[in-house]
Amino acid sequence: MALSVGEIGMDYEYYYDNAKSRYYNACSEINSCDNRISELNRQKWYRAVQINQLNKEIRNIQEAINGTAKMIRKEAVLNQSFLKITRKTDQAANNYMRMVSSGNVSNKNLNDVFSNETNNTKRILNGIFETLKRKRSTLDHRVTELENERRRVNNEYQSFCSEIKSTQANRQEWVSVKRSAAYDMEYYKKKMEEAALEL
Repeated sequence: MALSVGEIGMDYEYYYDNAKSRYYNACSEINSCDNRISELNRQKWYRAVQINQLNKEIRNIQEAINGTAKMIRKEAVLNQSFLKITRKTDQAANNYMRMVSSGNVSNKNLNDVFSNETNNTKRILNGIFETLKRKRSTLDHRVTELENERRRVNNEYQSFCSEIKSTQANRQEWVSVKRSAAYDMEYYKKKMEEAALEL
């Protein structure tokens, strides 16, 4: 049994409404994707700022480590110089003792006179270098912490980049659905108009 023009028109209306529903659903999904992409870009930007700050902090600490390392390397040179000074003092003390023993001047041991000063100086130098070594160790530990943090933030950054691509691909699919639904709406609208003219 053949369908009447009115029944055919009703079928077109059904398909038109179906296409219209797909069209508005696609619009809603595209809007949702746009909002998601905007939020992901904001998060990605924030991670990029964090990475730059971490890079800057790591560079500054590494400069401090390099400076500290240079000073620590001077320890051997200073110890050698200190040893030379001690030997020269010993020689001067021996010479002074020989000179005093040949005359009527009261004898004084120069090593005794300068020993406190020498010991204090040595203790201060040792303290300075121990402090520098502790500082170096603390800075090394801090760089390790910052590098771990940078790795974590970079992973988040890469994750946001991947999610943006995925959401953009999803958006593109919804744009195709919207375009297809718009063509279908236009097609069925014309068919309904044609059916209406035949009544």
